[in-house]
Amino acid sequence: MSTINHSDYFVTGPNHILCEVPGVASYPTTFQDSWDMDHVRLACSNRIYPTDVSHWPEIVKALSQPIRSCQELSEVILRWNKAKEVGWNFNALDAFLNHRSDAELIAQAERIIDVNTPASESLDPLIVEALARVVIPKHVVSASEDEDEQSQQPQAPVALHIPLTSQFLSPAERTRFFDVILPRMQALALRLPELIKKPIPFLKQQQDSAITLSQEQIACLTANAFFNTFPGRNVPYKTKSYRRKWRPSRRHIQLKKDQQDRDQKHGVASQTVEEHQEENSDNSEEEEEEEEGSRRSKGSSSRGGRGRGNGRGGRGGNSSTATARPPKPFKRTPGPAGQFDFVEAMTSSLETVLDAVKTPSDKESNVEEAVKDTEVSTSSAPAKEELWGPKMPSINLVSMFWNEQTGKNACTDAQAAKLRCLIHYFDRVTSEMPTGTVTYHRQVLRKPVYLTSEEGVISQGTFKLSSVVVDTVNGLETAPQGALQLDFANKNIGGGALDRGAVQEEIRFMICPEMIVSRLFSQPMQANEAILIKGIEQYSDYIGYSKSFEWFADHRDNTPRDKLGRRQREICAIDAKPFKSKVSRIGQFDKPLVLREINKAIVGFRPSPINASEWGLVPQLEGNSESTGSSMVPRAIATGNWGCGAFGGHLQLKFVLQWIAASVSSKLSPGMDSAMTHDMLYHTFGMPELGRDIEAFVKVLESKPSIEPKRLIECLVKYPRRSSTGEAEKLREKGLLEYLSSAVDY
Repeated sequence: MSTINHSDYFVTGPNHILCEVPGVASYPTTFQDSWDMDHVRLACSNRIYPTDVSHWPEIVKALSQPIRSCQELSEVILRWNKAKEVGWNFNALDAFLNHRSDAELIAQAERIIDVNTPASESLDPLIVEALARVVIPKHVVSASEDEDEQSQQPQAPVALHIPLTSQFLSPAERTRFFDVILPRMQALALRLPELIKKPIPFLKQQQDSAITLSQEQIACLTANAFFNTFPGRNVPYKTKSYRRKWRPSRRHIQLKKDQQDRDQKHGVASQTVEEHQEENSDNSEEEEEEEEGSRRSKGSSSRGGRGRGNGRGGRGGNSSTATARPPKPFKRTPGPAGQFDFVEAMTSSLETVLDAVKTPSDKESNVEEAVKDTEVSTSSAPAKEELWGPKMPSINLVSMFWNEQTGKNACTDAQAAKLRCLIHYFDRVTSEMPTGTVTYHRQVLRKPVYLTSEEGVISQGTFKLSSVVVDTVNGLETAPQGALQLDFANKNIGGGALDRGAVQEEIRFMICPEMIVSRLFSQPMQANEAILIKGIEQYSDYIGYSKSFEWFADHRDNTPRDKLGRRQREICAIDAKPFKSKVSRIGQFDKPLVLREINKAIVGFRPSPINASEWGLVPQLEGNSESTGSSMVPRAIATGNWGCGAFGGHLQLKFVLQWIAASVSSKLSPGMDSAMTHDMLYHTFGMPELGRDIEAFVKVLESKPSIEPKRLIECLVKYPRRSSTGEAEKLREKGLLEYLSSAVDY
């Protein structure tokens, strides 16, 4: 077996420490500016383009004056976002600040309500409206009488037991927000050139690097995101076809047509709608980052778009005449990330499956066809890659304030809970500013791991799977100190955190708002990348999930800090491959996709040397482990149903893939004993049956001799029932873990 050269797989890049750390990092005395495609563009930056006008003087002037209402707040924000006056609104924020929830209105009654007393004579009209939406429990009505008789007979007073808490702000909380919290936020945002004196570099794709900021700097940046001060920062796309075209509304088309008619009468040449559209297609760069979430939610709406196959559209997918969308041809990812498409595994997997169902001649023809489909022309790469970059996630919080609806319904309880989490965070940090630091490390796997004995990663005959502990009740944030906690991330870190989302990643961003700033400088993750964050603090406790998500209480984080001032809590953000359609969900058992998910988990589970260092320094550990002279210890990995739910991942499959990755990642950690593995704490999120299946499966495999990952992958690929051409058609009736328990022996 060959010795592992860790530098073949990982080379740790620099850690840009942008805050003052005595003895580690110096801090400039003056503001150092940079307005280019390599650094974050700040509101206080000096613009280098003649057409760009700095709004910082206007921002300073506006935020130096008191703001006493949501209307004034929206007007202030629009002063430096004048181009957005038509498209932006603050309906959700207005509802959160100015409208009370039904629960709060009913709780104000605080008395037994006689249902025979006309509501208009005894209650506030707002409370009457709220009561009309409340369903009185059936047990308060006598079951021995029919409905008509009940409506005519007097009934006993009904006591409404409504929770006194509400996610919306109470009048007292609202007053405190405008009188105390908001002025502090304004002052914090205006300290931007004082606190951020070094340019913030982007964490770019395929570049291993890290950024360390103080918690005070992070709070300042987040406050600027609240006031929507960050200018458009997306560089031009690589081709014109990637730009979002401006689409005129019907009203605009009619107005334009009327204008053309008037111009023709006076003999004036008019501009066509198409010309106007082409002219404005390049001016939507700044709007795109703020509208990303709303476009995504519209695109996934059940209303659909234009139907396919019937020529005229209609309700997408619901028309009986619509035909199935043909599968997209395989297109290899350009650049270094293309290795992780596992084209070689695609053909070898097909060859293995066809062995039992085709003759040699038929098999060769199918494999040749598969190889032809995966060939990539080198001319598909962009000609001038340095002139474009991937689209960045949004950072301004206007997407949390926006809603098409008006009134109280513009803000759901889950949205109100997210806004309450943010307000609570600003209340905490402006009252007592934390003094620690946070590191954001983009870790890159340079070379695919195929899990073969020739690689030297797996010790043949002595491979050991990690220990597994299953938790069916608690969430990931309750994992013991020192455990790596997973963020089931979107490739754009944060996902819908600044929009309508309220699931695992979005909730984590709300209770730990210092994660939000990662969206400011992190380009979308590719298949061989992960983002590891160390030092974040939890400020809120919560209950519920998705639509039932609620802010619950203040959280005091007592996690100890390392020498750099970082909390000893590390979050690993990795994005799973989405499988939205029924066909793709069966296809996730194909070997290329199995290897993709294992490699993605490996790059996240592998300890970050920067985060492992007490001082956040880059240790010289990239050579062979025998020559490092240093050591790293294994730690627990707290994970769960990664990539399941909306992403369509198979629950039991994702457990097996993460188990393999946890067992392998320690082999790629320099300075760590190759015989040691990272234990896995698996949270099933209230799914006890899945927990029992996992425990039974782990027990079976632990009782067997050493089972190598390669054997497990072979069995996973064979789990779906396949056609004569090797295509996965349907899953077996037997559960995956039950199938693997016996299949690994054959």
